[in-house]
Amino acid sequence: MAHDPVVFISSTYSDLKDHRDQAARAATVSGFSLRRMEDFVASGHAHSLPVCREIVEQAEVLVVIVAHRYGWVPDDPSNPDSRSITRLECEHFRNLPAHETKKDSKKEILAFIVDPEYKAWPLDQFENYRLITERNKPGIGEEVQRNEKKLAEFKKLLQRSVCATFTDAASLRPLVSEALAAWRLRHHPATTSQDRQDPEAYLTFLEDDTRQIRIKGLKTKRAEPYFFGIGEIYIPLTTLSEPEDPRHPPAGAEALGRDRRIALERALNRPKLVIVGDPGSGKSTFLRRVAFELSRNLRGTRPPAAPSFLAETDTRFPMLIRGADLAKFLAAEKSAIPPDAPDWLPRFLAAQSEAYKWGLGEPFFQSRLKSGGCLVMVDGLDEAPERLVRERIARILERATAAFSACDFLVSTRPQTNEGDSVLAGFHALRIGELEPAEIAVFFDHFARALALTDSESAEFKAGLDLALRSRREIREMAANPVMLTALAVLQHNDQRLPEHRVDLYGSILNWLAAAREHVEGRPPAEKCIESMRKLALHMQDSPAGRLAQINKRAAAEFLAPELGVTADASEILLEKETGDSGIVSSVGTDLKFWHLSFQEYLAAREIAGFSDRQQIERVVGSGKLYRPEWRETMGLLGAYLRKQGEQKIEGLFESILGQLGPMDALGDKVRCVALLSSMMRDLSRMGYKPKTPVYERTVGEVMAIFDAGEAEKIELAARIEAADLLGQVGDPRLEEDNWIVVPAGTFRMGAQKADKNGWNYDPEAYDDESPVHEVSLRAFRIGRFPVTVQEFAAFIADNGYQTRKHWAEEGYGVFPQPEGWEGQQEFPNRPVVGVSWFEAAAYCSWAGGRLPTEAEWERAARGPAGSRYPWGEKPPLDPSRANYYDTKVGRPTPVGLFPKGNSAEGLCDILGNVWEWCGDWFGGYKAANPDNPAGPASGSAKVLRGGSWVDDARVVRASDRVGDEPTYRGIAVGFRCVGEFR
Repeated sequence: MAHDPVVFISSTYSDLKDHRDQAARAATVSGFSLRRMEDFVASGHAHSLPVCREIVEQAEVLVVIVAHRYGWVPDDPSNPDSRSITRLECEHFRNLPAHETKKDSKKEILAFIVDPEYKAWPLDQFENYRLITERNKPGIGEEVQRNEKKLAEFKKLLQRSVCATFTDAASLRPLVSEALAAWRLRHHPATTSQDRQDPEAYLTFLEDDTRQIRIKGLKTKRAEPYFFGIGEIYIPLTTLSEPEDPRHPPAGAEALGRDRRIALERALNRPKLVIVGDPGSGKSTFLRRVAFELSRNLRGTRPPAAPSFLAETDTRFPMLIRGADLAKFLAAEKSAIPPDAPDWLPRFLAAQSEAYKWGLGEPFFQSRLKSGGCLVMVDGLDEAPERLVRERIARILERATAAFSACDFLVSTRPQTNEGDSVLAGFHALRIGELEPAEIAVFFDHFARALALTDSESAEFKAGLDLALRSRREIREMAANPVMLTALAVLQHNDQRLPEHRVDLYGSILNWLAAAREHVEGRPPAEKCIESMRKLALHMQDSPAGRLAQINKRAAAEFLAPELGVTADASEILLEKETGDSGIVSSVGTDLKFWHLSFQEYLAAREIAGFSDRQQIERVVGSGKLYRPEWRETMGLLGAYLRKQGEQKIEGLFESILGQLGPMDALGDKVRCVALLSSMMRDLSRMGYKPKTPVYERTVGEVMAIFDAGEAEKIELAARIEAADLLGQVGDPRLEEDNWIVVPAGTFRMGAQKADKNGWNYDPEAYDDESPVHEVSLRAFRIGRFPVTVQEFAAFIADNGYQTRKHWAEEGYGVFPQPEGWEGQQEFPNRPVVGVSWFEAAAYCSWAGGRLPTEAEWERAARGPAGSRYPWGEKPPLDPSRANYYDTKVGRPTPVGLFPKGNSAEGLCDILGNVWEWCGDWFGGYKAANPDNPAGPASGSAKVLRGGSWVDDARVVRASDRVGDEPTYRGIAVGFRCVGEFR
């Protein structure tokens, strides 16, 4: 076992607290057992001379820090000549028997004296400052004069032990680390190993590397490139919180989607997390912010007034790894250790240390990981170039969580790569939420403040952005993505205009960046720059080894040299200059990468769009690579760019993709095809395009099997959602059918209880307000097969439903103009409408010739004719195949009817999960509302909601669970379905 020598740190108290903390950190990370004056207070002892001596005697090394104060002078008979406690500690340590009797004693004083030339030392921390603060104290002048003389004597006595002079607190830590390392080498050489090294250089590098966000191409009053402090414009990302207690109180229940979003950093209490986010959603910035804050906490450089992000007490040791760097290392490094061994992580970090001169070896990282208390962050699992590499990294991380079980792990990836064998077993997945309007407004404020705009400039800047957000849906959708929001702000600040479509936005950003430094001597014209970047992007996107997120500079130069008409050496110089001139590409050591991966995807799409039709088909369709997850964004942008070239171009691509399908191809192949076309249609539908080839409509029709219980299980849920969304965009034929389900008259037992296992409707998860179980008789009624969809609600709006008073309860008329987030909802016509109050739901039902169900009608429909606990029977939804709820991990409403295993025997779909459903009753005891007066009595404060939703866990997704909320509440997970009379 390695020896942990004891070090005592001595100094004057209040003036050198920060310096003492830095020395303590240096001692701790260097493998020393720490003693210091704070231990007196912690142990309950008074600051007495005997106690000081007792603790000093335990040390092998005494680190003394001396500045411009003399310090406390013990009033003790053994101290007649007024020596300070610091001096007494040093003299007692030096005069201990071990020092007197052994010439080779290990006991040493390591002294650190303030640099006498350092002019920034605070005036109030000099000894003579007491002449001001204590001027009324008798004899203060003589005492200060005495102390200054004694302080000079003390410094002279320490001359032989002085290791270095220091200035501010931060300067002291590396000096103490170096001195302690030298002491250990002198006295304990056998214990001096790499695992005892001080990580100060590493933590300093990490803090410096992550402290700023670089915004390329921004015209400001300052010189380019422009750097924002990471805390200056950072907006906390959010995710949906997992309910700790699934029971939600009535009248304002959190279960309904209200206040369920939490700041992402609040979820870091889990030991194994994978952060899933779309391109530009802020995954990398979030991990960089975490690394920055942890580095500051460990180094003690966090300013006292710094905004709270992570707690100051969070001292996990950060290890930040870029997925692309790790993938490159694994491909190049040959070793006898197994390919999925956890030791690849410390080996990789040691290689990084050698490259960046941190002075830390593999034993250091091994020791850190084994001892625990680390946060291992892998940024961009999706940036590994190919599926097999991603899967290998996933296995390494899984084994690392077992081998280094006392450490925490945090991984970021895109959704398309968080599937199959790339999924991290045992990791909890969190999806990054889109930015909300309030967060976007805060970002604009931060951005304007960071640019130091005047009040009038700031008002003009924000007014232009607000106008674009209000008037253009495309811009609103882009603004929900942090990277694109930043780009919007840059464009608005520079050009005062924003393009209409996503493909145009990328074009504007990149064209502007290319032209920003066009005047630089020797730099190619902007058009030539973009052309070269297009070719490089496609070269990286279409690498034989799989998509490259970064490429060796020399390899890139050799590839582009013929295109640029220069030598490889000249090409490399041009590329290096381009990293500073345009910022489209950035340097990563000896590699290059595009500033953002979405730039690479857009430029690759733009390059393919310049090919002939035959070349396009050969490159992406014939090769089959269009279905790879890393090509999904490129295919969407390619479709939009071809549409700009003419409808014939995009029609030809669709025909080619569909032409790869044969009449006997499996359903899964057709779903995969339709899912791809669905993702492309998200851009194309906004550009007014609708496919005309008959094969398209036929294939979409065949894909209807995704709603069949037997076939749906064979296809991944993500692919089924994409295909179903496409059906909604082009016309879901199911919504044109008669979707009423008849529930015959009869009696059933309503409610649940957990007191009597042999009693009716026993349910161990029942809540008290589900009792008592009671018998209810109902006449026949009709109920909607699905919750009311966006498409159906749009018809109500188009028919002036909001303006027709007869459909509305008096309290709700004129309160709302449309559902919450309505414009975004219209993108997905066959999803349930959400963000509607009870009043809006009741008004729609009235317009449709029906009403909201009573609570009894709803529960009877959910239980089915057998009166079971769930629509499908008695077994809970132990897997996510029966309903869209929290454990399904979809993170949003899904097209109706997509969970056929969860249908009731009578054919109702989605009655549990997906969205909560309003009922006609006021919330209270069981009391069925009068069907002839669905508004119920004019009393109470909450209306009933049933069924659970995509934000709720399994305990809530039961036929008997019931909650309530104000009838004006409009939640992100709240919808409804209609009932009608049946005679």
